[in-house]
Amino acid sequence: MKKTDAIAIVGYGIEGRAMCEYLLQHGFMNVTVCDKSEALRDMTDGVAVRLGENYLSDLSDFDVVFRSPGISFFRREIQELVGHDAGSRTVVSSMTKYFFEHCRAPIIGVTGTKGKGTTATLITEILRRAGKKVFLGGNIGVPAVSFLDDVSEDSFVVLELSSFQLVDLEISPHIAVVLNVTSDHLDYHSSIEEYHESKYPIMSHQTAANFAVLNQDYPYAAEFGALGDGGKVWVSCRGNGNGSGYAPPLHYGVGAWIEGEFVKCTDGERGVIDMLNVADIGLLGRHNLENVFPAVAVARLLDIPAEVIARAVKEFRGLPHRLELVSGSSDVTDAPVAFYNDSFSTTPESCLAACNAFNDLGKPFFLIAGGSEKGSDFETLGWKLSQMKFLRGVFLMGPSGARIGEALARGHATCVEDGTVCRVAVPYEIVGGLREAVTKAAGEANELVAASSGGACVVVLMSPAAASFNEFKNYKERGEYFKMLARELMGQ
Repeated sequence: MKKTDAIAIVGYGIEGRAMCEYLLQHGFMNVTVCDKSEALRDMTDGVAVRLGENYLSDLSDFDVVFRSPGISFFRREIQELVGHDAGSRTVVSSMTKYFFEHCRAPIIGVTGTKGKGTTATLITEILRRAGKKVFLGGNIGVPAVSFLDDVSEDSFVVLELSSFQLVDLEISPHIAVVLNVTSDHLDYHSSIEEYHESKYPIMSHQTAANFAVLNQDYPYAAEFGALGDGGKVWVSCRGNGNGSGYAPPLHYGVGAWIEGEFVKCTDGERGVIDMLNVADIGLLGRHNLENVFPAVAVARLLDIPAEVIARAVKEFRGLPHRLELVSGSSDVTDAPVAFYNDSFSTTPESCLAACNAFNDLGKPFFLIAGGSEKGSDFETLGWKLSQMKFLRGVFLMGPSGARIGEALARGHATCVEDGTVCRVAVPYEIVGGLREAVTKAAGEANELVAASSGGACVVVLMSPAAASFNEFKNYKERGEYFKMLARELMGQ
């Protein structure tokens, strides 16, 4: 890419802005921002604009087009450029592709339907505790190009990578971590198959000098395990067995699994290590083992001492809006009413994991769920929720709330028919918004506490299983509003 090239930045979100700033700082002055928003007319001096409904027209006018994640790689206007003959002068790139092409440090890439932010952050924390120079960025909110100039060969880069960022990569990270890959973003991808295939580049370009960490408990294990030439490292939350029925070829002797109540880790010639007791893990919920084990495996690949890893895992409390305790005691067993903000939960699977965390603890809880539509299947969620002994009620909001309620009712009917449960159905109510949901859930939680002679701890959990766009700008705004309401009700 030459300094004189005509460059288009398509989509002016977080990554688009960062890419624009980087290019200007490095002497690329022929830059045009293409975006649907007409509000971007007053741009930085030297930056041209193409705005409005036709912002994707005539992209072949440019030498290089930087596609932002919000602009689908499969859009006709992008595919027309990608599909040109080899003689075409327009190159389609992205901020993520540019970073991979110019980064001097080993990259640890983390993807998955859920949990990638938590896993990427925990890996970063372990490496920092080990005295490593490490940068964390990507889909977690820090554009990687913003620290590209500071990265040196003796440092590490940890990137949280979505399917939107991975889809057209031509270089895979040194260590690829693939968590659970289920179904998500079907409002963006045309099918589950396309969604999975969009993630393939995190491994498909790996060489024999690279590694991939995979969870063998999931059906995706065989699909992704066949990709690339990197050594495969397996973790399991169901013991040192093959939870998916898939027996993976162990190319490299490192892994992490649960055995009884201990996290076990093996790294080749040094044999099996008792890393720590499961009860000592700082993250709430058994589902978070799926985030902890890959981080442990990555750290062992990089020869981080076991005691450093164990200490980091014990003290790590997770990220905001992921099962975040808002108000009440820091120990869920002591709080009369504890509010938990899980606004980052935008899929049925993540909502179910959050609910399991409290049901497994034996704590009565009320669930707040629902939001905008993105085509999710709520049948399994409804069926599983109807079987939860400690779920006392569900408050549902937004366009998807009614569908979740219907799935909950069908789930109960199915369970009654097959004899799984014989108690009354979990009550649910459709509410007008988050304020009403929190107010009603808190009221019923307090009534339950008052009626309990044993001073029961009751949880109010917001884990929406849906996006937030019907009422809020994003999951962060929804989470902050929930926290404000909770503290308001608790008089804090």
